[in-house]
Amino acid sequence: MLRLIMLVSLISAVFGGSNSNTLDASHSASWLTDWLIPHPGLFFWTLATFFIVLLVLKWKAWGPLIEALEDRENRIKDALSSADKAKEEAERVSREYDEMIAKAQSKSQEILSKSKQAGKNLESEIETRAKVRADELMEKTKKDIEAVKSKAIDELKAVSVDLAIQAASKVVNKNMDDSTNREIAKSTINEAN
Repeated sequence: MLRLIMLVSLISAVFGGSNSNTLDASHSASWLTDWLIPHPGLFFWTLATFFIVLLVLKWKAWGPLIEALEDRENRIKDALSSADKAKEEAERVSREYDEMIAKAQSKSQEILSKSKQAGKNLESEIETRAKVRADELMEKTKKDIEAVKSKAIDELKAVSVDLAIQAASKVVNKNMDDSTNREIAKSTINEAN
């Protein structure tokens, strides 16, 4: 490519430069007219060189440059697409996490509520059992007291009968049958109650 550019530059210098020396003095009156109206050979070779360089640049530079830019554009698009997907995935995961947290809090509240209810039920059950047990103990204690009381009364009656018999036998001085005396004393005490 460099060789081609050098060749085109050499040709334009050879053909364009030789004609500029042969111009007469009247024709090159000023630099402005030379600049505004170029020499036809120089103009042709300048245009030819320009288009050749343009074609070479398009073929060797612009094609790969455009291809590299398109490749870069595609990578940027892919990166942006991946970033959008990652953002959507992160938002989805965040929503799922928030839902899991809400479910866990709800579940913990439910467990706490059930635990409180179970505690109240257990407390009621324990109170009921304690009342029943206390009532049973009271009833048993009353029965025990009644039994002891009854036994004490029976013992008291027996002692009273013995005392009454002894007193009666001393008063009557008559020797009576011990069992008959007991029966009479018991009936007397029972009548007294």
